[in-house]
Amino acid sequence: PELAAACEVWKAIKFEFDTVDTL
Repeated sequence: PELAAACEVWKAIKFEFDTVDTL
């Protein structure tokens, strides 16, 4: 469960970075 949660958090952070990079 912890690994899955960490993966979700990582994907969320990566998505944020990708969005900022686009802007």
